[in-house]
Amino acid sequence: MEHTNYRDHQQAEYNQQAEYNQQAEYNHQAEYNQHAEHNQQAEYNQQMEYNQKMEYNQRAPLSPFIGGQGQNFVPPLPPLDDEPSYPGQGYPTRDDKKNSSSGGVVYKKDLDTLPKPPTPTPKPAPVTLTGSIKFWTWFSPYRQMLFLVVIVEAFMIVVTLLGGWHYARTHLSTLVTGNLLVAIAIRSEWVMRLLYWISIKLFRRWTPLKFRVLVVAILYHIGGLHSGCGISAMMWLILSWTYHLMNKDLYHSFVLASLFLSMIVVVTTCFVATPLVRALHHNIFEMTHRFLGWSGIITSLVFVITSSWWDINTQTWRTSGKYLVRQEEFWFMIAMIPLIGGQWITVRHVPVTVQAPSSKASIIRVPGGLTSGLHTRVSRGGLKEWHIFGSISEGKQADCHYIVMAVQGGFTRAMNKDQPAKLYTKTWKPCGLPYFSRLFTKGVAICTGSGIGAVGSTCIQHDDWFLIWIGADLEKTYGTEFLTFIKSKIQPERLLVWDTKGPLGRPDVNVELERVYKQWNAQVALFIGSPALNKSVLRTSRARGIPVFGSIWDA
Repeated sequence: MEHTNYRDHQQAEYNQQAEYNQQAEYNHQAEYNQHAEHNQQAEYNQQMEYNQKMEYNQRAPLSPFIGGQGQNFVPPLPPLDDEPSYPGQGYPTRDDKKNSSSGGVVYKKDLDTLPKPPTPTPKPAPVTLTGSIKFWTWFSPYRQMLFLVVIVEAFMIVVTLLGGWHYARTHLSTLVTGNLLVAIAIRSEWVMRLLYWISIKLFRRWTPLKFRVLVVAILYHIGGLHSGCGISAMMWLILSWTYHLMNKDLYHSFVLASLFLSMIVVVTTCFVATPLVRALHHNIFEMTHRFLGWSGIITSLVFVITSSWWDINTQTWRTSGKYLVRQEEFWFMIAMIPLIGGQWITVRHVPVTVQAPSSKASIIRVPGGLTSGLHTRVSRGGLKEWHIFGSISEGKQADCHYIVMAVQGGFTRAMNKDQPAKLYTKTWKPCGLPYFSRLFTKGVAICTGSGIGAVGSTCIQHDDWFLIWIGADLEKTYGTEFLTFIKSKIQPERLLVWDTKGPLGRPDVNVELERVYKQWNAQVALFIGSPALNKSVLRTSRARGIPVFGSIWDA
């Protein structure tokens, strides 16, 4: 009996001790859970605060390649794989005790599984813009070609005046018309499309990167050859007029009159095309360049014909075709006709849809899909005033392409206000800089505002191109529909839309360009922006060794 009472007493003490231990472990676990929950909530609050602080432009996805730029959503806390599980009242099971070294409690690991704020990419070191960098940025391939042509031909004129080049003295008309032919051919959309296509087919696969960059630089700035040949034609024409005037007794007055008119027209055309006049009076430039240019071709052709038919020895006319076909300048003039006329045979009056999401920009829908890199010329009258804009399209198979038109001048302001139902356009589209995207395996296109029109198609149709679009109030300016279109056609991992009205403000374009260029492992970059920003990007990128092609206005 005593033995039984002793056993009962011992069992009671054991049960009391076990209950005490279990209660102690329960209290310990409750205290831990409370502490862990507090830490977890603190981590979560910290993450929420970070995302709210860094998030901007919530409707425009940011790229994961850009460190420290926030995210479009607050990521949920991930489940913890080692979350302890207790049956019943939270007491540990026997298996838990057996597998635990802490009195049966399965402790959580550190909360390292929470998503951490992205580590910002180190900001590139500032560059020093030396005089050499500034000079070579200004002395672009456009100016190099212009100066080269003008200097070489000016030297040839000096040699001719000194009597050292007999051919030039007897073939001044050939030198004039030859320069005019080259100047016109370089501006032909048919010729340029052919040159672009040949360059891409020949050099895309096997040539080194530096060579491809050089090819793009030459063709993109080939307008320097147009300007150089135009100025040279004017110089040779003045020399020809001087020579004819010195020997005016040998020539019929009709020959002299046609030469004089030709010279006046060409000189006026060249003067109006100077950057200063062109920038301040663009409409005047366009009108004179077109109509005076045509007049110059007509007067030059008249001079070529009359000078060929006039015999200075007999002082009589010999109106026979055999004298005409022997002259090189005649065939040069004949070659100009299809180069000029070819640009007008594709003019069409097409229905368009003009949307004006704001007073700052218009979105124009034009029938027909386009391959990337092509631009569109539009006009309201079809003859006087033509304007060229970048075109956004999903490809040739698409039923339309879009023009993004910033309201900056009289034409664009009228388009935004009037929203015409039809426009004249040329179905044969000219190539733009982005057409060369095919020469590179990877690239970055960065644009501001309506510059999206120039590079949008490249990034939509080529998955190896990254787009950075920067602007103020993009959704308000260009509309939700257009912004959604861009976001839906370009994968988020290669798209960065930066609204300067957001919390992050204006970006350092040079910093973002270099960051994406390196992280995207790009070969080349394109920049479409304002003249001042364009100059900054070109200079800084040259200093950092990044091949960048920017906008040009004097081409």
